[in-house]
Amino acid sequence: MHFHPKALKDVKGQVGAPMPGKVVDIKVAPGQVVAKGQPLCVLSAMKMETVVNCPVAGTVKAVHVQPDMSLEGDDLILEIE
Repeated sequence: MHFHPKALKDVKGQVGAPMPGKVVDIKVAPGQVVAKGQPLCVLSAMKMETVVNCPVAGTVKAVHVQPDMSLEGDDLILEIE
């Protein structure tokens, strides 16, 4: 069984899943510069899609998910530095 790391709430650049769901699309890549509010990825749960937006401006350090991956709430999606 694989356990996905959780986003730490006190670490500003860690972006976690707002709800359980499946990753539909990833809109950024490591090394990409992102602005606050920019879409990062799309999650789907119960046939509803939710866009996860960037909480801070910076550079994408790592993406921890891939399309069709199932996530629980607060699972780490990506890191921004």
